[in-house]
Amino acid sequence: MLMKNIRFVPIFVLLALIPPASFHSFAQEPSPPTEVSDSVPADTITGIDALTEKLRGSGKTGMALFVISIVGFSFAFDRLYHLRKSKITPAGLAAEADKCWNAGDIDGLKTLASQSNSTLGRAILVIADHRDSPRADVTTMAGDTASREIRYHLQWAYPLAVVATISPLLGLFGTVYGMIGAFESVALAGEMGDPSIMAGDISFALITTALGLVIAVPALACYHFFRVRTHMLALGLEGQLSHLISRWFALPPAGATTIEPGA
Repeated sequence: MLMKNIRFVPIFVLLALIPPASFHSFAQEPSPPTEVSDSVPADTITGIDALTEKLRGSGKTGMALFVISIVGFSFAFDRLYHLRKSKITPAGLAAEADKCWNAGDIDGLKTLASQSNSTLGRAILVIADHRDSPRADVTTMAGDTASREIRYHLQWAYPLAVVATISPLLGLFGTVYGMIGAFESVALAGEMGDPSIMAGDISFALITTALGLVIAVPALACYHFFRVRTHMLALGLEGQLSHLISRWFALPPAGATTIEPGA
């Protein structure tokens, strides 16, 4: 239970590092772009300042997209840490386990598998605990242990797909909301002659659309990357388990004669 809760620590840490003023600025309603005073040199307006002003103009929709992006990147970092080869099939574990099995050191085999803290190690523990069972039963139990953990890793990649789905929808909502505000501004003004009437609302619509796409594209790419990586690691795990079970529970060659005790 403690290890499962630790996964959410990066999300809480990132949220805690965000200054309250940032949320306050995001929560503001869309406003027209600020005009630069003639007394302020143009070269003092940096790209970061312009980006900050655009983000402030995204309103509450931008704040929601900002929080969603933090959640998405937190899950991506979680997958980068937990979905490693050393967590699934550590290098050299199968060879060391094979040596312990051939030497009859079952206690050493269990210790080795436990210390590896990996999916392959836990499957080896199942094999060692049920070594007196038929080969078919051992294969089924070890396979169930491995497939259960692989499904667990796939499930933890799913939030990235949720982020990739919600972000463009929120951006589309901001687009519709901004265009509604633009037409309302025109209706109140009663004329179309001054484009600046709609500038703030149109800017809001475009910024929220861009934010949604900027968040959705990397999240979707990460989701498919981690799914492919999980399947590749699962194939390697399946191959190593099959090899170990075949060696440890080897069947007699076809056509071999067996000598009955006392014959």
